[in-house]
Amino acid sequence: MPFSSFKSFPLNTLGRDFAVGDIHGMYSLLEQKLAAVNFNPQKDRLFSVGDLVNRGPESSCVMSFLEQPWFHAIKGNHEDIAIRSATDPDYMDLMLRIGGAWLMDKPPKEQARIRQVFDALPLAIQVQTLAGKVGLVHAECPLDSWDDMIFLLKEGKQDALHLEEKLCWSRRRFKERDETPIQGVRALVVGHNVVEGMQIMGNTYYIETGAFLLDREHGMTLLDLTTLKPL
Repeated sequence: MPFSSFKSFPLNTLGRDFAVGDIHGMYSLLEQKLAAVNFNPQKDRLFSVGDLVNRGPESSCVMSFLEQPWFHAIKGNHEDIAIRSATDPDYMDLMLRIGGAWLMDKPPKEQARIRQVFDALPLAIQVQTLAGKVGLVHAECPLDSWDDMIFLLKEGKQDALHLEEKLCWSRRRFKERDETPIQGVRALVVGHNVVEGMQIMGNTYYIETGAFLLDREHGMTLLDLTTLKPL
């Protein structure tokens, strides 16, 4: 399967573009959210900031989204865990502790196919909107310039600054409440850190609102990429 660490999408001239926070196996909830906004798969597009699986109860069902032409996902740290669990006992143990039995229960060939699908997901996505470019990564942009980071990805220099690890795993900006704007994009949309309702720091939009927690304080956020309003 071909791998591209960066994917760019032109303006959607037919419909709307949405981003969704970490899905974490909450298939039915996402279906409900899409129905609530009258999502039209013939015209609209949905972009996932990663962490499609684990924690929630319907990870196998969520995999079906990856077969849809209107759905586009980034590799998150939970996809990375699933990939590494094939060869690293520590990651296998972690996978089982975070609800990864859905994968382990599948035949070896199907496990390998799913890991291959995860490994082919991009690390960053760029979407052109009527209001300007929007960038999406899972955890954070390790550079203050979006264009500089994309240059490194296009050049295949993911090892520079441990780029892939930071894009999938880092929490530095969030923990430090870093409001430094990411230059080159109107907004950067990320998941990874659980927040009670969307939070904005600088021009970074944190939309992982903890759908898998199933409580009144948390839920699943859809973000309209043109208006940057949560739904």
